[in-house]
Amino acid sequence: MKENVESFLKDSVKDSDSIKGNIKDSIKENIKERVESFLKDSIGERVESFLKDSIKERVFTGASYAIRIGDSLTVNSVGTLGETEQLVGNDTLFDIASCTKLFTSLAFIRLMEEGKVALTDRVDRYLPTWKGYPTGEITMFQLLTHTSMLPAHIPLYEISKDKEGALEVLKHILPRKSSGVEYSCLGFIVLGRVLEEVAGLPLEEVIGCYITRPLGMSNTMYCPNKKNIPNIMPTEYCVWRKRRLIGEVHDENAYHMGGVSGNAGIFSNITDMCRMADAMLWKEGEDKTGRLLDKKTISIMTRNYTGEYGENRGLGWCIKNIPDMTVGEYFSDSSFGHTGYTDTSIWIDPVKDSYAILLTNRVYYSRDVDKIRHVRQIFHNLAML
Repeated sequence: MKENVESFLKDSVKDSDSIKGNIKDSIKENIKERVESFLKDSIGERVESFLKDSIKERVFTGASYAIRIGDSLTVNSVGTLGETEQLVGNDTLFDIASCTKLFTSLAFIRLMEEGKVALTDRVDRYLPTWKGYPTGEITMFQLLTHTSMLPAHIPLYEISKDKEGALEVLKHILPRKSSGVEYSCLGFIVLGRVLEEVAGLPLEEVIGCYITRPLGMSNTMYCPNKKNIPNIMPTEYCVWRKRRLIGEVHDENAYHMGGVSGNAGIFSNITDMCRMADAMLWKEGEDKTGRLLDKKTISIMTRNYTGEYGENRGLGWCIKNIPDMTVGEYFSDSSFGHTGYTDTSIWIDPVKDSYAILLTNRVYYSRDVDKIRHVRQIFHNLAML
C-alpha cells in the first residue's frame, strides 16, 4: 500500500513538472509570436507609410517590398500598375534591370562549383574568335568585379544591326584609360555570352537550369510580354520604341540583344526575389530546400575584392561602402546587394540574418527624376530600425 502511494506521488510530481514545462513553453512561444507580430506591424506600418508618400510625390506608381529580420518576414505591396486602378500585388512582375547581373553571376559561380570555369579564365578561352582582341584578354574575375577596363556603356542599339553585330562591336572595343572599378553593363553582356558557350544553352535556359528552377522561382523570366503574362508593372514611355513599356526590358542594349542579356532583361516578383535572398543566408543544420551554393562559395562570392579602389565589389555583388547611398546606415559592413536602374534593389546582411528587397517602377514618369537615392536610403533605414 505504501509503495503504491509513493509511486502515485512520484507520478503526480512528474505530471506536474511536465504541465509546468508545457505552460512555460507555451508562454514563451506566445511571447515570441507577439513580439514578431509587433515587429512586423511596426516595420510594415512605417515602411508602407513612407512608400505611399513616395507614390504621392510621383517617385513611382507602386512598389513591392520584403523585409526579413531573423525568422520574421514582412512582404507586401502598395500602389497601382502605372496610372491605372489595378493594384500592385505580391505576384506583380517588375523589370529588375541590373539586378539581372546577380542571376548571371550566380550562374557563373554554379558552373565554377561544377568545375567547368575558373575566375582566372580569359574570355577567349570560351570565345576562340575573340583571340587577338582586347576584350578576349579579359578574365572572368575582371568581368565579375567590374575591373575589366571595359567602358561603362556604349549605345550598341544605335551602332549595330542586331545581337551578333553588338557582340562584334564588343569584341573590338578598346579598353578605357583609367584603372580600377568602373561599373560596366558591357562586361555582363560579354559574360552572358560566355555562359551560353560553356553551358551549351541559350542564356535564358542557363538561368533557368542553374538558378530559377532549382530555387522554385517560377515567376522569374525574360520577355514576359511574349508569354502573355498579365499583371506586369509598366515602366517608361520609350521615345525610341514609341510606346509605353510593359513586359519589355527597359534597358535599350538588352532589348537590342533580343530582350535576353547578361546585364538586364529579367522580370521577377517579390516572393521569387525572397527565394534568392534566402538562398544566400542558409545556415548549417537547416533543411537543404532552397539552397543554391555551398557556404564556402557564398563566402568567396561576397568577399570585398576592390577596396583599394575606393569602391567595394564582390563577384557580381556590391559590398557595402561607408557611407553608402544605396543601403543606408543600419546594415552591417558585411552586407552585400545590388540595384537596378528601374529602382529595384536587394540587400542582404549575413551578420544580422536579414535582408530588404524593394521593387518599383521609378522610371515610369521619367528616367531623369532622381529622387530614388533618397528613397533607397530611407527605405533601408526604416527596414532595419
